[in-house]
Amino acid sequence: MIISSLRPRGFRNLAEQELRFEAGLTLVGGPNGAGKSNLLEAVVVLGNLSSFRPGSALRLVAWGAHGYSLHGIVQRAGTPVEMRQDARLGRHLARSLWRGGRRLAMGEYLQLCPVAALSSHDRALVLGAPEERRRFLDRLVFHLHPEALQLIQQYRKAARQRSELLASAGPDDAAEAFEQLLATVGARWVELRLLALRHLAPRLEAELEALAWQAGRPQVRYHAPDGLGGPDATQLAARLRSALAQTRRVDAQQRRTSVGPHRHDLAIAVAGVPAREALSAGQAKLLAVALRLAVLAVLEERLGSSPVVVFDDVDAELDGEALTRVLARLRGRAQVLISSARPEVVMPVVGGAAVWRVEGGRVQTGGVERSFP
Repeated sequence: MIISSLRPRGFRNLAEQELRFEAGLTLVGGPNGAGKSNLLEAVVVLGNLSSFRPGSALRLVAWGAHGYSLHGIVQRAGTPVEMRQDARLGRHLARSLWRGGRRLAMGEYLQLCPVAALSSHDRALVLGAPEERRRFLDRLVFHLHPEALQLIQQYRKAARQRSELLASAGPDDAAEAFEQLLATVGARWVELRLLALRHLAPRLEAELEALAWQAGRPQVRYHAPDGLGGPDATQLAARLRSALAQTRRVDAQQRRTSVGPHRHDLAIAVAGVPAREALSAGQAKLLAVALRLAVLAVLEERLGSSPVVVFDDVDAELDGEALTRVLARLRGRAQVLISSARPEVVMPVVGGAAVWRVEGGRVQTGGVERSFP
């Protein structure tokens, strides 16, 4: 699977131009602030809808624009597929999603061209807040079980409605109805997360081995601080329903639902010590890369082909040996786009990659080069 063309309009600082991509490895260079990350972000947002960078989706819209459009052609098993998203700026970003002339629901669109995205922000997977790890795990859940998207949306809507009901002192029977739904759907959500982790574990072990991981072996486990994380969905649903009833008064005061999978986490530890305390910034980055590569391996098995891979700021916080090993894991994939503020450092490692340069949001494409101007 590769992206063969992309036309951005009104996206960050990118100029509107038709970009033609090739298979294999492409290195994107240019000065800081030129738009290297914006280009890679456009590729990721085209496929995944969400960015690898933190922050509101409203920031994707160019200054002074009323919205953005991304139009791409994707080659799937040799067949060109046209995909487009049009976003309109408002209080929230309103997007319409298209395959050719047919409008798609989000779940359909997200299956057209999943992009494996790595970036300098990935260490937040190890060092950051639980939200980062939940998003990481739930995206994997979706790719393994696409029906999970509707399940998660249903859960979040019910949690919001329960919170509103409790805040307005609504009747207990109405709260019980929401809690029954939350318990049933939430138990299934946890079950799918645990299944996804079982897929991930052996691939993570393989990636750590390939990257010559030197610290103690990380342990990644599902963490339910409310105790509602067991593998048996039927028992979990009963326990979750009981917990929701017990927390009703507190939840009414706090205007939120305080127990359930939306509060769970991935606990990452090294030799029993939380990873954020045990690892350096460089080690955390390398572990995060291993987690992303493990998901990539799962996706390749699921799709039967390699998805597009994007790695922004590829050499940030990685020493020469680690960078060489990481790029070796990416080499041979159908299409890999990487960026660096120091392309002269990366070029000797990647060899005959295609080299692009970004200046002021405009992309200058070129052929295969051995050096960078």
